[in-house]
Amino acid sequence: MTNQAPRYRQIADMLREQITNGTYKPGDSLPTEMELCAEHSISRHTAREALRILTDDHLIERRRGAGTIVSAPGAPAFAQPIGDFDSILQYARHTRFDVTVMQDADEDTLDRLGLTGNYRQYIGFRRVGDEQPQAITAVYVRSEYAPDKKTVETLPGSISEWLDGHHAITIDRVVQRMEAVALNKSQADRLGVEKGSPALRTVRRYRDAKGDIILFSESLHPAGRFAYEMRLDRAKG
Repeated sequence: MTNQAPRYRQIADMLREQITNGTYKPGDSLPTEMELCAEHSISRHTAREALRILTDDHLIERRRGAGTIVSAPGAPAFAQPIGDFDSILQYARHTRFDVTVMQDADEDTLDRLGLTGNYRQYIGFRRVGDEQPQAITAVYVRSEYAPDKKTVETLPGSISEWLDGHHAITIDRVVQRMEAVALNKSQADRLGVEKGSPALRTVRRYRDAKGDIILFSESLHPAGRFAYEMRLDRAKG
C-alpha cells in the first residue's frame, strides 16, 4: 500500500500548511482555481476539490466578488467530516502526533479499555502546526506490530495505514464512539484549560478481518478546538 495522497489532497495540504504557518493570514486571498491550475499543472476539477476540502474545514471562505479568503479565527482549528473510512484517516493525515510517553500498557489500563493481549501504549498530543493541542491522545497497538516512537511521530498518514503497508494488516472495520465529558485537573492542565471544562472523548477500535482489535485510540478534545461534521442528503423520489 502507498501513502501517496490524491493530487487534490496534496494541494489542499500544501495550502493548509501555508495558512497554518502564516503565509496566508486571515482576510488574505488565496490563488484562484485557474491560478492553481497554472502553477501546479492540475485540472480545474482538482483545484476545486482542494479548495472544497479547505472550505469544509472552515479554513477558507469563498465569497462572491471577492474570491477565496482565509477565514478569521474563531471556528475550531480542525473540523472532521463523518462519513466513510477515508474521512476517519483524515485527522491523522492533517495533524501530527507528539508522543510524550511510550510504554507497554499495564493490565489495569487494558482492563479499563476492554483489551486482551499485549499492547504498546503511546500517549501524547495531536497538533495542527504550532497551534494549541487539538487533543490528548492515547494509542494502543498490538505489541508484535508496534512501531517505534520516531516512526509514529513522522508518519505522513495514519498508524493503520502504516500497519497495512509494513505488516500487510488490513483494517476491515472501525467502530467509533463519542461522548461529552468533563476534564479532570491533570487533563485540563495539560490542555491549558480550566478543570471541569467540557471535552469530546473519542474512542476508536480498529479490527482486522478476524475481528481482533489491532489498534485502539482514545482522544480528549477540549471545547472549541475540534468539531465533527456530518452531511445528510435528503433522499429524492
